[in-house]
This record gives sequence, C-alpha cells and structure tokens, in this order.
Amino acid sequence: MARTRTLPAGDGGSDGDARASVLLRKAEDGYAFPALDGVANQFARTLRDLIRALGAPTVQVERGASERMRFADWCEEAAPAIYWRYHAPPLKGPMLLAGARALVLQLVDIFYGGKGQLAGRREELTDAEDRFAARLGRDIGAQLAAAWASTLAIEPQLDCVTCEAAKLQAVRADDELLVHRFTLRGGVLDGHMITCAYPLAALRGISGGEPAPELAETPEVDPLWTATLSRALKDVRLPVRSVLARPEIPLTKLLALEVGDIISLTIPRHVPITVAGRHFASGSIGEANGNAAILIDCIERGSDDE
Repeated sequence: MARTRTLPAGDGGSDGDARASVLLRKAEDGYAFPALDGVANQFARTLRDLIRALGAPTVQVERGASERMRFADWCEEAAPAIYWRYHAPPLKGPMLLAGARALVLQLVDIFYGGKGQLAGRREELTDAEDRFAARLGRDIGAQLAAAWASTLAIEPQLDCVTCEAAKLQAVRADDELLVHRFTLRGGVLDGHMITCAYPLAALRGISGGEPAPELAETPEVDPLWTATLSRALKDVRLPVRSVLARPEIPLTKLLALEVGDIISLTIPRHVPITVAGRHFASGSIGEANGNAAILIDCIERGSDDE
C-alpha cells in the first residue's frame, strides 16, 4: 500500500500572488511548494482543453489533492500506464507524467473517428498508438510550460515515452515525489487519471529555494577549458550498432547446415541500439528515404557515473 502525505489543494491565488511567492518555503514538516497549487489548477484547465480538442468535447478535468510519495509507490499505483519523461530546465531533474494505458488507447480510437470503445486489453501498442502517445506527450509538455509560465519559465523536452516504469531511470525507488492527480470526468473517458510527478530534489534546486545538495559543493571550473573540452568531445566518432535478431539453433542442426539452407529469423518489434558497446536506446525498424532505418523510441539514461 502506498504511503503518502496529503497536501491541501488550494486555489493557487492570483497571478500576482504566484509571481510574488517563492516556489519553495521551509515548513515545519519539511518543504512546501505553495506556487505549485496555481500551476496545477492552470494545467487542469489546459489539459481539459487538450482532451476536448482530441475529440471528447464534454470531458471535464478534476484536480485532486497533492501528495508526496515514493517513486516506486507512484509507479505501482499508476500501472498499467504510459509514462512520459521530460527534461525541463531550469528544474534540477526530470518531470514525470503517467496516464492510464486504456485512456491513450481510447483517445486513439476517438481521434480516428471511433467512439472510444476498446475490444479488449492489450499489453503492447501498435505503431500508430506509439506515435499518438509521443504526440500527446509533446502536446502535454506544451500545456505544462504554459501552466508554469506565471511562476517560472520552463522548457519541457520530451525524452522518453514508455509502458515500462523501469525504463524511466529518472530517480531512485525511495526518492520522494510531489504528485498532482487529474481525473477525467464525462463520457467514455470517465474515471481515467493522468498524474504529474516532480522529484522533490528537482524542486529544491530551483530559484527561490535552497541549492540542491549535489550542487551546493560543486567546485568552480574554468569555462574556457570546459568549452574547449566540449568541442573536442563532440568530434569523437563512436560506433553505433543495432542487433536485429539473435537466432539460436541446436548444435546438430548447425553441423548439418549446407549452402542454400535457410535460418529463420524472428525480428522483435523493438531492437536495442548500442554506442561503443553500451546500451544507448531502443527503437523500431522502418524505412526512411528508401533505406532501412531505425526510429528511436526511447533513450536510456544510465547512472551518474556512466
């Protein structure tokens, strides 16, 4: 059972109050983020408008109370879901979203002229559903930027869309998140939820708050040396490889192979992409300009020392 702490869902105050208030203040039980109430209220309105524009004109969005919870608990609560991860400077960490997988599938059906009725549950998405999920993530990122505009100018850049929480690789399982919930009301989408999660470590480092712990003791670096090193590294050429298939056959069949024999291959839908021997991304096979190509679906993020 997820352990959470519920925070009051205020009305966010006026735009002037949002500009005047600091994003972070010290509270008796830890940290509080008063300006994020206004951000969440604004995002609820823009999310409603986005869902309506996709073909659900009667939908309403109900914003729930903010909660603090562990990353692992948030992932468990959201599943089965589609997850979006954003790099959002000047936040000192990622911004995470989760939406019910059935919600995205219904939106795809509605977008292409259907009524949002699903025939059954499926574990994997089709190519069209993958593309729609990525497009939806980019649109939601733009809505988040607009919701933050009166508090802090952020630039959310979508860098991962996945159905597997393990691929987010954003924060540690025990790290705390500040979670905002948005529940859809009305029609076939009623009851579906989208959650927006901010790692507390990312929020503590932004303007108006204390420096993030990992940044507080950062030594000064010569900017000229850094720029020269960066330019030199950008010219380094690295081998990029992708393994399309790894067939396995019995030794007896291998010894019996002759010229003209055929080895059957099963090419997976998603293939790994490695750079200099390290897992860099995963992608799907396709075609571009008449040539075989791989579309990058998700870029993996390693640990800090990788």
